[in-house]
Amino acid sequence: MIALFNEYKEKGKIQEALLIGRNMVNRDPRNKEKLELYLNLLFYLAENLPLHRERKQFVGQAEITLSFFSENADLNEELVKLISEYEKRIKKINENLLKEEKDKQEEIVKNICANNNKILVEFYQMKQKLEMAKEQKEFDKILLDIATLDSKLVRDYLSEEQNTHYEQLNKEFNACISDKMKELEYKENIAYNKAAVEAYDKAFKKFKSDEGKYKNQTELFQLVSSTLFAYNASRLFNETLIYYNHIYSYIFGKLNDDGKLALTRFSIECERKLR
Repeated sequence: MIALFNEYKEKGKIQEALLIGRNMVNRDPRNKEKLELYLNLLFYLAENLPLHRERKQFVGQAEITLSFFSENADLNEELVKLISEYEKRIKKINENLLKEEKDKQEEIVKNICANNNKILVEFYQMKQKLEMAKEQKEFDKILLDIATLDSKLVRDYLSEEQNTHYEQLNKEFNACISDKMKELEYKENIAYNKAAVEAYDKAFKKFKSDEGKYKNQTELFQLVSSTLFAYNASRLFNETLIYYNHIYSYIFGKLNDDGKLALTRFSIECERKLR
């Protein structure tokens, strides 16, 4: 058994050596030589393998093996001393493993905190971009970028100072988003009203240039559907509405009764531009 164990170990067949080692110790739990051979292999693996979980696994096996031997061997002073030395070695390996695990966890937390800090800095940059946004498309993209950035923040690891900055940023973002939405809406409404005024002017000039032509309801519909009735009154400024009413009244006053009815119907039925 010992010869086969040593043969596998020397050839680097560790799994086979472990199998033989475990078997020979279990079959002869009082044999000091077999115990030392098997434990030394377990200790070597527990101290030198690259993966933490594997080292932890082998020191655990060493601990179980030593306990099994302690319960079954005919103890004497020499064996008690040997068991004590092995217990100290097991304790030292476990302490090293625990320290490595702690150091690794601290490094992970350190990296998370550093990344959180980087994200907070990027948030401030995003806020500046948000304040400078000129168009709705640009504004929407920045909001999407902010949401993506926020999803990368690990809130559970925010320091007290970082959390204070984060909460303040949230307040500033909400205020900035609200202000920017109003600003962009106003700009969009200005463009909308300009387009409406141009359309009304076009309708007015076309109608005045050939009033008789628009006694035909088909011609009248083609004129007003794309100009006079193409814009939503709820988005129009008072000045725009005044101009609209002036043109509508002018056209309405020039039509006969059938034309007036048709114009009224068109004003209800025509589809309005949303933008």
